[in-house]
Amino acid sequence: MAKSKDRDYFGPSDQPHRALLIELKSERAAEDGGAATASTEMFTALSLEEVFAYVRNRQPSVEIMGLKVLGKVEVLSSSEHLA
Repeated sequence: MAKSKDRDYFGPSDQPHRALLIELKSERAAEDGGAATASTEMFTALSLEEVFAYVRNRQPSVEIMGLKVLGKVEVLSSSEHLA
């Protein structure tokens, strides 16, 4: 990537991808019946559906308490979903 004073220039293979910056608040019930564990995570994704699918596949026992789109970002390194 070459830089000038005012702009960044990306080669054809280095094009940034637009993604949503998402804050996810979730809660996981304790296995022993104790208090639930709350957590906050940040994701970049093309859609909210992509975040839902990721959470459901990776952490099926998590209950999503809230989602907030914080803005759009440019992602330089991406998964195959963003390519």
